[in-house]
Amino acid sequence: MGVRRVCSAVCVGGLLVLAGCAQAAEDDAQLDGTQSPAATAGGNAAPESGDPTLTGRLLFSRFDEDSHMFLTTHISRPDGSEEREIAMPSTEGGGRWSRSGDYIAVPTSLTDGRIGTAIMTPDGTIARVLDFPDDSLNLACTVWSPDDQRLACEGWDEVDASRNGIYTISSSDGSELVRLTETPADLADFVGDYSPDGTMFLFKRTTEEDPAPLMVVPVAGGAETLLSDLQVEDPGRYSPDGTTILTSAGGRIVLLDTAGVEVGEIVEPGSYLFGPVWSPDGEHVGYSGDEAGAHADIFTATPDGTDRRQVTSTPDNEIRVEWGRN
Repeated sequence: MGVRRVCSAVCVGGLLVLAGCAQAAEDDAQLDGTQSPAATAGGNAAPESGDPTLTGRLLFSRFDEDSHMFLTTHISRPDGSEEREIAMPSTEGGGRWSRSGDYIAVPTSLTDGRIGTAIMTPDGTIARVLDFPDDSLNLACTVWSPDDQRLACEGWDEVDASRNGIYTISSSDGSELVRLTETPADLADFVGDYSPDGTMFLFKRTTEEDPAPLMVVPVAGGAETLLSDLQVEDPGRYSPDGTTILTSAGGRIVLLDTAGVEVGEIVEPGSYLFGPVWSPDGEHVGYSGDEAGAHADIFTATPDGTDRRQVTSTPDNEIRVEWGRN
């Protein structure tokens, strides 16, 4: 697999990772780093200590744009406090919280050289490495079902491309392999999210190069259908109440309804925004934003773009943010 640019991105063994924008945004509007021009007067700077209005924990990775390598992975409070590094089982960055907030599913390298999945606790302990019932598939399984009983995976076979697609497995031991999609030749299916009722799965079908439309497929089996023809960069996340889908397109955060109609956006002139996720209560979103053209930091805001707060400020790219429960 190669390297593609969304603003930029990394493919590691078939797993797509959005990275920070290496090119400055065309709009040269100057921002103060604490509040978006789209925010109302109620926007706040990132607080210095814990803020009870922003609960849960963030998971994110630091990525080096020059080497296209992940540097470290971290957990912090949503205001940036209590940040600590956690050791990862491979050179891959990121992962996703279980719905309960008790575990993190991350890609890992298996002893036979394939990409597999490890389940970690928030202190970095490897609770288990999933034992897949198939000995030729690579399965990067990071998307938890609403009840945490299953994981959705980006699956690919280095020898037989007809097996590429999205699969689900048991989160307890990697058994009960079920195929959701059959990826056409020369394309890739990137996992997005389960609908909160567990009946649909959101994903993006594309090459390694380009933004693409969002699609959905029934979890119980059935035909894949187009949700929105908007050329999006992120595979999408359902809001906790199931009414809104969060993604990004062209450097802005985009909100869609479940019919694929655009219902809102977050735009910050001079910045390229990507990688949006919901807070567990659906009241806020977290995302990466690149103001300077050299690296991305993490921000939070309400879904209408107000109450914007900066979480990180470093020379590295902070990407693949995830927002888990306490």
